[in-house]
Amino acid sequence: MAEIRRYTLAEVAQNKGKGGGPLWIVYKDVVYDLTNYIAEHPGGVDSIMEEAGTDSTKAFDESGHTPDAKTIMAKYKIGEIVEEEKRYDANGKKKKKMVQAAPEGSSRSCISIITCGLMG
Repeated sequence: MAEIRRYTLAEVAQNKGKGGGPLWIVYKDVVYDLTNYIAEHPGGVDSIMEEAGTDSTKAFDESGHTPDAKTIMAKYKIGEIVEEEKRYDANGKKKKKMVQAAPEGSSRSCISIITCGLMG
């Protein structure tokens, strides 16, 4: 089995289909190259061009695609987003943002941070 290629969101953003270049989108952390599909898209070229080079998960889900759309997209999968930039878990559910804890040995307590924020 071939290793899954990993891309950063910045790499995806460079592929907006301009000037005949590749057109990539992201759906739930999976990267798709829709360059050869855009002319076949039932919703027209413009709807894909608006999302080119971005995470189009929200737009895709809100546009009322049929289950067949995901089957079609599977043919155009070229990789996934790198782990540290993923926004969805293995089940396709949006990850909750984690709050960073203060580094060990930090002399500032939560109260002092809040107080400084209120006074500053």
